[in-house]
Amino acid sequence: MIVFAVDDVAPVTDPLPARPLREVHADAIAIGGDPARPIIEPDGVHPLLSAVGRAFAEHRPLVLSPDAVWLTIAQGVAQHIRLNAAELRPMLVRHEGRERLPVHHSGVTTPNDPDSWQYFVEAFSKRLAEEITDAEIFECDFSTSTPVERTAGRVVLLDAYSSYFSLWLISICGIPSITLTGTVDDWRRIRSRVDYVEQLGLETWCRSLRPITDQFARAAAGDVDTAFWKRIYNPVDAYGGEVINGWAARFYPYVKENGVISRPNPLLELTISEPKGTAGMRGIRSDAVPATLSTVRVNVREGDNSQVALHAGLVGVAQDPDGALRPIAGWHLMPATPLIDDVIDRLIKEHDTTAPAESKDTATAELIAIDRRIGSAALLDGTWRLRSEGDRSWLELPGGAPPAQVVADLPGDRHLALVLSLRNPITGYWIVCHSDGDQLADDPADVPVYGTSLAMVLDAAMDSGGDIEHLRTGMLTDLLGGH
Repeated sequence: MIVFAVDDVAPVTDPLPARPLREVHADAIAIGGDPARPIIEPDGVHPLLSAVGRAFAEHRPLVLSPDAVWLTIAQGVAQHIRLNAAELRPMLVRHEGRERLPVHHSGVTTPNDPDSWQYFVEAFSKRLAEEITDAEIFECDFSTSTPVERTAGRVVLLDAYSSYFSLWLISICGIPSITLTGTVDDWRRIRSRVDYVEQLGLETWCRSLRPITDQFARAAAGDVDTAFWKRIYNPVDAYGGEVINGWAARFYPYVKENGVISRPNPLLELTISEPKGTAGMRGIRSDAVPATLSTVRVNVREGDNSQVALHAGLVGVAQDPDGALRPIAGWHLMPATPLIDDVIDRLIKEHDTTAPAESKDTATAELIAIDRRIGSAALLDGTWRLRSEGDRSWLELPGGAPPAQVVADLPGDRHLALVLSLRNPITGYWIVCHSDGDQLADDPADVPVYGTSLAMVLDAAMDSGGDIEHLRTGMLTDLLGGH
């Protein structure tokens, strides 16, 4: 350290107004260094120039550290790289676009203490250093450097390359233990059944099921491949992504797309050890595997013929006294509701229908099923007209609700329309309403709702000459949240 004279002026040493660093950055989650350190009231100027300017104007001594000077220069370099990212790309990086730099942590929630974030910044800078050359040029590695300066220098480095890399702090979730009930023979029998299933044209699926069920049998016998079980939901190098790509997602040969569970699971095209890494990650979203049950309908002949439906499968997740979670099987019997395919069969047999056009498969599951088999339909001597996919229109609803889709025209200039609830936006509800151009003409309080099943609405209409009042479940105001 050296102190030297510059201008022939008397030094001023009286204290300036100051407040703690934590108050200057009152919204900060974590602060490096001493949050109680007094800081002169900021004037909006970069601190180095502000210190120089105040020292000059007020005759105050000035202290400059290697860290302060280098951080200022490094910030200028970072700004230049950001402003000229395209031109400098060939010199600085070897990839196109913006790659992800993941850093993992084992907590359930994001840490908010300075030590953790000092560690994360160091980890990010090390990951970046693996991708570029000369990362150390940004380091505050001087004799005066403390962990605060070193961390600040690394943040400047990450800022400089922010046009080429995005930073991802990813929580490494995990399962403490897994219990396999049953006997070894139980699990071996499941494995042998996979060989039979393959004969049904499910070779691609079974290519994944074979190694998975092999591992179940091995683990049941005491031979546990821990690395395999760690990948049950997400591989460690892909935690926190938008998709599930662990092997548990391979239990489903088809996933939901456009309202229908008919899309082949994209994971099944990959080997059981894939995907690896985060770039080009493939997998499935959890909402692509809805909680569906197998259903069979039983015709009951006693007095008036009727139907009941048996529903069975995995009905939910239960919790044991020790906190462990387990999917549980179950079944229940209910009065049968009409299936959309049965309703379509009835439309074709009993009413006038037109041939289908090429379907875009962009509606609900019931509408997609209709569009694949028929175009339009005239029911009840033409008093009900089911529109073809291309003839459907939209009605604006009040309160910022998604628009309603007009699907059918009814007597009295009324329409049957599909509307989504603000409270439950994934469920479609059926309303009967009037229109004024592309606007809803009725007060929502006067618009009846007839449940969520188009099959039930059409089946009831055909049974009762168009009277569906017994299906009413509420009013449109209930769906719009009072708007």
